[in-house]
Order: sequence, then C-alpha cells, then structure tokens
Amino acid sequence: MSPTGPAPSDYFNQGGITLPPVIIHIIAAQSETGKTTVMEKVIPSLKKRGVKLAALKGNLSHYDLDLPGKDSWRFGEAGADISGLATKESFFITGSDKSSSGLEAAADLLSDFDLLLVEGDKKTKNPKVEVIRSAINPQPLLFENTIALVGDCLETDANIPLFSFEEIEELADFIAGFLNKKEPEVDSSAHDSFTHLDSKGRPRMVDVSGKNQTLREAYARGEIIMSAETLAKIKSGSMSKGDVLAVAQVAAVMGVKETGRLIPMAHPLGISGVEVDFTPVEQPVPKVEIGVRVKLTGQTGVEMEALTGVSLAALTIYDMCKAVDKDMVIRNIRLVEKKGGRSGHYQREHS
Repeated sequence: MSPTGPAPSDYFNQGGITLPPVIIHIIAAQSETGKTTVMEKVIPSLKKRGVKLAALKGNLSHYDLDLPGKDSWRFGEAGADISGLATKESFFITGSDKSSSGLEAAADLLSDFDLLLVEGDKKTKNPKVEVIRSAINPQPLLFENTIALVGDCLETDANIPLFSFEEIEELADFIAGFLNKKEPEVDSSAHDSFTHLDSKGRPRMVDVSGKNQTLREAYARGEIIMSAETLAKIKSGSMSKGDVLAVAQVAAVMGVKETGRLIPMAHPLGISGVEVDFTPVEQPVPKVEIGVRVKLTGQTGVEMEALTGVSLAALTIYDMCKAVDKDMVIRNIRLVEKKGGRSGHYQREHS
C-alpha cells in the first residue's frame, strides 16, 4: 500500500495551465460526520503555514443572500458583478457568472488565494478529503478523486493517506503539499526531498515541536539463517551461553530505547510499549524470524526504533551462537507496518 497519494498535477493542471487557487473539498457520506469540525481545526493550522485560504459551504441549492426579492439579489439582478452586505466587523458577498458555476466564479474571484477549502459536494471532480466516523459510516465510500481520509476508524484497505481526528497538523502538512507554494531551493537537487538536510544541504535533526502528540506504532521483521544444529540448540536451550531468545528479547528492547543514541538524526523518544516475537522455522531453511512492535504517543514515528530492535535481536542471536555457527546470515530486515503520522497507515504488501 502506498500512503503518498496522487500528485497535485493529477487534479490541478487543466490544459497545461495550473489554475489558482487549489480547490479541495471536505466531504462525507452523510451529515453529522465531522466535516465542519475538520475544516474548523485545519484552517488555523494551514494559516500557520502561510497559506492564504478561503472556506466555503458548497453545493447549496440557495442561501438567504440570493433569495429573490432580497436586496442583494436585486443588486445582482441590476447588473452588479458582486453584491452583499457588511456589518461593523464582517462582510458577506454574493455574485454569479452565467457561464460557470458558483464555485468556479468564486475561484476566479479568489485567484490570488492559495487554497479554496469547500465543505461538501461529493460529486465534484476536484480532489476530496473524505471524513469517516465509526458510529455513522465506518467504511469510506471513496468518491472519485478522494485524496485522503480523516476519521476515528482508520483500518481500511484504501490506498491513500489516513489521518485520525487528532492528526490535524499532519493533515495540514498534507494539504499544504498540494499547493503551488515552492519550498526554498537548495544547492543540490538531490537534497530536495530529504527533510534531514537544511536549505544548504547540511545534516539536521528535523524539528517536530509543532506536531501534535498522537499515537504512533511500527512493526518490523527480520531473520537470521543458521544450521539445523544451531536452531535445535536454540530451541532446546542448550546453547552454552544460555537462553538465546530470552537474551535477544532484552537486546531488542534495549535497542528500541537506545535508537536516538545510535541513529544520528533520530529523536530520543519516550517509548510506551515494545513487543518482541521469535518464530523458529525449520523448513525450507533453518532460521529464526524476529518481529518487533513499538508504540508511542508522541510527535514522531517509531519506524527506526522497530528496525533497530530487530537488528539488535539478530546481532545478539549471532553473538550467542557464533562459537558453533559462524556461517549465520542476518537478512531481510524491513518495516512491515506503521500507523499514525502525516502519511497515515502503511502496510507492506508482502510482509
């Protein structure tokens, strides 16, 4: 499953010309799902990122400002391009374009904005973020051009990013990535996609202080190949150095906790849980399969912690068995699954 989603150009390039503002709809299968709340929370997060945006309620049949007989309606009928009303602190405007829809007319009027965020309109061809809630619609409908999901029930097979209701900052990052706002250029194009490099291409630890504390989880696996005799000694507990898997389990936990000290740009983390599993396999190749699951409520993911835990467990098995089997091979250490964060739920197709 790829959590990256479609490229912005898939939606925002029309006839070779990218038209501002970018229009993204927040939609759901039915009301009371949380569309307005999601918009209400993501708007200030986008504003912090320097996004100039407008928010609209979409796909309405009418609203009071344009009802026949209302003053604003009469002004429009008289030929005003835009009509509306103003109070001491607010203004409301209405307008139309007989050759286009109301949304298209609004987008044209707001052409100097970065983003037009619209609540509603499931049938639009514009990109959509679908809101799902377990008590109402636990499975997404995945309308055409859905680019992401937001909700409290994120166990789906959808091949798009998934965000919990608590991951508003990550959702804002995702939406901001679709805008036509260029990041500062770096000296080498090879650095463009690497967040561990600063604008001058120098190594840095990524600043996660602006991210929300959310539940993160990662599961990694690996294996160590060995002779049948070595595997038998491990299973029977007859290795001279002691219980191999018990010691390897402790090593995995220690590796998880020490990742921030071992990996240069990894953050020191307050891990909330570590689970380690070992599976001895006799056929077709004698080996011990290793799995490490790490959980954390924090501002950054725990993929490196899970991978480090697997690596330290495998190295410990090698160390305890090398006296009888120096031909052991550590291999296939990989991330199997991760949950939480901006990229949502990732699961390797072949674990």
